[in-house]
Amino acid sequence: MGFSSKWLALRAPADDRARAMDLIDAAAKLLPAEPTLCDIGAGSGATLRALLPKLPRPHRWLLVDADEQLLSEAQSWAETSSGNGVAVETLAADLSKDPAPWGTAPSLVTASAFFDLASPEWISQFAGACIAAEASLLAMLTFDGVLSLAPEHPFDAAMVDAFHAHQRTDKGMGPAAGPDAPAVLARSFRAAGYRVEERDTPWLLDGERDQALITELLEGWAGAATEVLRQEERTIAGWLQSRLERTERLVVGHKDQLFLPRR
Repeated sequence: MGFSSKWLALRAPADDRARAMDLIDAAAKLLPAEPTLCDIGAGSGATLRALLPKLPRPHRWLLVDADEQLLSEAQSWAETSSGNGVAVETLAADLSKDPAPWGTAPSLVTASAFFDLASPEWISQFAGACIAAEASLLAMLTFDGVLSLAPEHPFDAAMVDAFHAHQRTDKGMGPAAGPDAPAVLARSFRAAGYRVEERDTPWLLDGERDQALITELLEGWAGAATEVLRQEERTIAGWLQSRLERTERLVVGHKDQLFLPRR
């Protein structure tokens, strides 16, 4: 499981349009003085950049990812752009082996576009660690299974099913929850008495404004489907060509969720 800087930069505008700002505001208002935040799967620091304007100062971040190069990019951005009162530490770690890498319990754990890549068992272990630490969680941009294209194509439904099947394959943290991840998260935290707030936060991609991102998504989608539908390679290639020539709108569903301990 890994992502390039190019891909993270390409998706950033769509992520920023989609995030549930009211949940970010709610999480920020509930933080104690001088809070500590831990961002898992931090990449190049997209969550840090999204939350920074909303957070009280001073505060401290621990950014955790397996990719040291991406963490270096996040650290460099923080050093030049975060301003006074913000301390940022990075930790290169294998989250598949340790779902709670934070040491001292953080006030808030965050993640963006992460939990659909993890297995239900891993999510349950992670939730248990948050609950033991009495930490809140802000989980953003978790894929929820919604995929919609316009205009319609006769092979769309088969491609959606193939993508869902591929999403559930092992991404390095066990067979992934894929589109079930928001529900798995909610069950895990509600069982411990946490309060859960949820928002639908889809990417609403326009064929003109977001053409580069749409192209990247369609090509990746076709590649994933080919791994699942191995006898349909020619049909998938035809679908991809048709889609690249004319896709006016692409909707990719996500959920943002805020989990708060009852205390």
